[in-house]
Amino acid sequence: MNINKDDGFTLVEILIAITIFCFAVLGLAIGTVSVIRTNQTSHLRASAVNLAQARLEELRAMTSAAFSGLSCPSSTPCSDNAVASGVTFTRQWWITTNSPVAGVNRIDVTINWSDYANQTLTFTASVPQ
Repeated sequence: MNINKDDGFTLVEILIAITIFCFAVLGLAIGTVSVIRTNQTSHLRASAVNLAQARLEELRAMTSAAFSGLSCPSSTPCSDNAVASGVTFTRQWWITTNSPVAGVNRIDVTINWSDYANQTLTFTASVPQ
């Protein structure tokens, strides 16, 4: 009777298989982190859009007399801070009268926040005086 000692796996084969498996799991973990970061950025961007749109709608609803009552000089923007989703957003807005044409006010709203990097969105609207 001949007994074959080559049955099964060697230690080197097992170590190579474990190494390949670890690289595969590491790739999945990096992909998961990337998806989580993208979801968070998307969520914060949606919050920023909502906050900027709210400010823009408030300003659009104002009359010309209310524009002149704003306490911000035309050379510097008005600003405030809002918190959403645990992040502080800084909103700034400018009102330019008679722009782009006479009888029309231009409103620019810029919102800034920081998540993994500094982010900025700007919205512009024109309203009749």
